[in-house]
Amino acid sequence: HYAGAEPPLNAALTEAVGGTAGVLFPRTAADIASLPDTPAILLLVIATDVPDLDRAMLLAAVGPLAVEIAPDRRIAAIDVGPGADPDDVVAASQFLTSAESSTGQVLRITAR
Repeated sequence: HYAGAEPPLNAALTEAVGGTAGVLFPRTAADIASLPDTPAILLLVIATDVPDLDRAMLLAAVGPLAVEIAPDRRIAAIDVGPGADPDDVVAASQFLTSAESSTGQVLRITAR
């Protein structure tokens, strides 16, 4: 279970990338101040209910964190917009965790 996730999305992400990625649902920048030990990639999933200022700080941190933890680990983020389909979030998660040559990328997933 990933704290802060909606139950259906939580289960879907566990099945899709749980064995290959550390998945974190941060609410504030403080939640990523000390990154947990993770597999080769840490995936941040920024939920729709994260306040705008916190969302902006989390998104701004992804690039510098990628530089900080490279080359041993990678980081990526999914910025979940209102009405985003959970299947689209899962597909983006699978892409980011399998794209071994990328780090520091953010994908925004919006309603269809």
